[in-house]
Amino acid sequence: MLTRLVARLRAMSGGLGFRLLIMLTLALVPLGMIAVMQNNRAESEARRSAETALLGLTFESISGELALIQSAFGSADALGSAALDNRDEPEECDKALADFIDGAGLFIFAGFTDPDGAMLCASEETDADLSDADLLERVRDRDEPVIELDPDWEITDRSALVIASPIEEDDELAGFVIFALPLYAMDFVREFGQEREPSHSILFTRSGDVISTAPGDEDITDELPAGRDLDSFAGGERTVLRQTSAGGDGRTYTVVPLIEERLYALGIWSDEDLPSRDQPPASSTLGFAVLVWLVSLGVAYFAAHRLVIRHVRTLGAQMHSFAHTERSEPPEILERAPDEIRELSATFRELAEVLARDEAQLEASVSEKTVLLREVHHRVKNNLQLIASIISIQARQVESTEARALLHGLHERVMTLATIHESLYRSERLSALRADELLGGIVSKLVSMSTLPGSDIAVETKFDPVTLDPDQVVPLSLLATEALINALKYVGQPVGGTARIDVRLTETAEGDVVLEIVNTCAAPVEPGEGADGQLGHRLIHAFSTQLDTEAEQGPIETDDGPAFRVALRFRGARGGAAEG
Repeated sequence: MLTRLVARLRAMSGGLGFRLLIMLTLALVPLGMIAVMQNNRAESEARRSAETALLGLTFESISGELALIQSAFGSADALGSAALDNRDEPEECDKALADFIDGAGLFIFAGFTDPDGAMLCASEETDADLSDADLLERVRDRDEPVIELDPDWEITDRSALVIASPIEEDDELAGFVIFALPLYAMDFVREFGQEREPSHSILFTRSGDVISTAPGDEDITDELPAGRDLDSFAGGERTVLRQTSAGGDGRTYTVVPLIEERLYALGIWSDEDLPSRDQPPASSTLGFAVLVWLVSLGVAYFAAHRLVIRHVRTLGAQMHSFAHTERSEPPEILERAPDEIRELSATFRELAEVLARDEAQLEASVSEKTVLLREVHHRVKNNLQLIASIISIQARQVESTEARALLHGLHERVMTLATIHESLYRSERLSALRADELLGGIVSKLVSMSTLPGSDIAVETKFDPVTLDPDQVVPLSLLATEALINALKYVGQPVGGTARIDVRLTETAEGDVVLEIVNTCAAPVEPGEGADGQLGHRLIHAFSTQLDTEAEQGPIETDDGPAFRVALRFRGARGGAAEG
């Protein structure tokens, strides 16, 4: 199933429609990229706007409390200078601080201590000693104002927000100004908050100490982020992040640094209170681009299939039919196709008619030439047979044994040529001959002509079906004739064996043709004996040269005794075609 699917996809990938879709997709890539960029930009802008709005709402929700705390810090700087001027006159210092508390109406205590924490003057009479107070220790360590929430401050005996600020004189610590802000003042300013605000808000210091929470009567432990402390939000910039609360609910947290990063506001937003719920959905530019792409691909494919693909397929089917089936009827012209394809169809019809006419003429011409060529081979064969008959008659009239043997060899060679032309005359293909059939005929004729009745010579043949060009068949046949004549002439019966002649014609998987003729000998053949130095040897060398190879000739030892072997290996027609 998977293989068929892969094959179908590969077939589709080569089609005009598929390639057109790919090209159109590439053409629409810039539009898609622009749409994606616009969509991302719109989403980024919407996200930044929403985050800015959340940060602004968080800041506004604690703006009243922040104003009170900033007022306390500002008052600390102003009263610090006045307290330094009157520190040697405690009554004047007490009066200045008391007048400030009465005039401000928001603070419940103001005091001034020396660097050790001893109270020098205050807005009300007190014997408090702050020398060991943690608040002043933190001021000394940080060298900056510190604010903390004290549920039961010892000076006023009520919950208060205590602010301590260092006062310097000549770059040295001269003392501390301490203010107490009642918590009811913080609750009072919260009641005048804006319409939309966080579900919970927390004022906290850089060390993670809580200053105030809203609503103040609820436990917000489960609303804080799971696994995070308040001090982990300090020290950074204005931030909006989405995390899971300790209670397991998704919450949006906004962090706003305040008062030179000494004080921070944390807004906790539930999904129901987010202002983004009232905003319209994000831009659908990307979806519109995808829709445009799909519609464009559909229209393009329909147009290409309707105007081009179906007509091209019809034209291709006509060409296939013309190439593989009967051509008696010319292909039809595609009248309903576009002008360009219709003109192509008309041109193909004209081409088909011209090809059909030319092929008919060519077939007639080839048939005529084939008949003439067969007639030539037939007449050459007859003439060669006539020459062979004349040579045979002449050989019978010659008294010299050597002359008679010479004419007898010449007669055999002429008959071999006649056999070749007879094979060409009878062959269905004049451009190629079955070498195995031709050699089989030559061996039969030579054996019948060269052996006397009653001679005990075993001739064994093994021929593979080998097809060769006429240019290869002629020298191969003549070479085999010479080698077989020599084999018949010098064949002998080894001791304890039978006189044998083996003729083999094989074709290797690589396309090489191997001819091997082996004849047994009565005794070992010494160099210079056998066919060496004879006419047959020289002819074998000449014919092997025509086949672009070299024949191997020489004595060998076989299981039956000494023998003489002629062998050659050359590139056949099939091997040459594979290389070409």
